[in-house]
Amino acid sequence: MKKSFRIIKFKKNKPVLQIKSVSKSFDGRPVLKKIDMEVYPGEIVGLVGPNGSGKSTLYGTIIGQYKVDSGDIFINQKKVTELPIHKRANMGISYLSQYRNVFDISVFENLMGVAELCIDQKQKRNELVEKLLFEFNLNHLRTLKASVLSGGETRRLQIARTLITKPKVILLDEPLAALDPIIVQEIQNYILKLQAQSTGVIITDHNINSVLPIVDRLYVIASNSIIASGKKDDVLRSDKAKKLYFGSFDN
Repeated sequence: MKKSFRIIKFKKNKPVLQIKSVSKSFDGRPVLKKIDMEVYPGEIVGLVGPNGSGKSTLYGTIIGQYKVDSGDIFINQKKVTELPIHKRANMGISYLSQYRNVFDISVFENLMGVAELCIDQKQKRNELVEKLLFEFNLNHLRTLKASVLSGGETRRLQIARTLITKPKVILLDEPLAALDPIIVQEIQNYILKLQAQSTGVIITDHNINSVLPIVDRLYVIASNSIIASGKKDDVLRSDKAKKLYFGSFDN
């Protein structure tokens, strides 16, 4: 897909997520070494790198699954380094797993169940759920059990359900994996719609061609460190990124 031209002035805002010099090891083996990253409201940031480079561990430190060895994490300029998962979620961090983590109930119930936990007023709950069903093209599927949905339909439901909590940043873990090319383009378009809500996005995927069309900036992680970052065209020209990840990649 070709990303449409957009004027987005990220730098006029303050970062919604900041990762400052974060390091993490397991049993004495370094996995992350002094990682720095930031995401602005409405910005889509790609995080790519070889298997075992630390992408999943970095996600885990952001959401609070893993305690960092050193460094700090900030959400809206508030330090959350020591906060547990649920408090970070309440502050606006949301995580969408690569796995099919939907409940074996109807599409409508998947959305309403989360809305009932987050929204007190019945009318507002109903309005939001109906809005999401329409915006994510799920209305005709509302009575079907989520277990019978296709891969693309499941991804749409997962993203829609994530928005109920009004997240500031969404971490997307391989949302385009195992999807047909046409469905990949469809989900890319839904991810781009998140920008209209000023939601920051970090997206990982093993297929760099799936990530490049929709990201505003790119981080490459390899050898446990960020080896290149910036606008995607600049990152693709990085000699270090070519050597450790891209190879002879041609965009």
